[in-house]
Amino acid sequence: MRIFLFLTLSLLVWGCSTVEVTKEVIKVTNTVTNQVKKSIPKKESKEEDVIKKIIEEKEIEEEIEILEEKKEIEKNIIENQQKLAGINFIGKTENIIFDLLGKAQLSRIDGSVYTLRYDSENCRLFLFINQETNNKRVEYFELRNNKTELLNSKQALEGCYKEFGLLN
Repeated sequence: MRIFLFLTLSLLVWGCSTVEVTKEVIKVTNTVTNQVKKSIPKKESKEEDVIKKIIEEKEIEEEIEILEEKKEIEKNIIENQQKLAGINFIGKTENIIFDLLGKAQLSRIDGSVYTLRYDSENCRLFLFINQETNNKRVEYFELRNNKTELLNSKQALEGCYKEFGLLN
């Protein structure tokens, strides 16, 4: 009987330790499995990333098209502005500009471009001079309202010229 008790008790102790070891092995296995899953990128996320990149590229292309259209519109407005202008500043030297308009509210040199800005109540006149040429003359000008929109009508241009004292 004692032998039977001893064997039963041994079997019980051995069985409990096996259960504990099995639990620990399962915990370690789960931890290792989770770490491996985390380190391997999911196939779905790669596809999602590709789709996101394609969408971003399309958005960028659309924005570029919009900017190019705006740039073309502004170019046409400026060409129209210079045709409609009663006074053309292109070719005038800085001294002639100062005689006509006085000192600029803002003058700035940015690289090879010397910019003069004249402000009136409703208008902004921008004159651009190339600093790298021997003949430092106005090569480009534009008139904008105080909301920075290009002026596109003869009446608006004449109104600005009157504000600057260039027309009676």
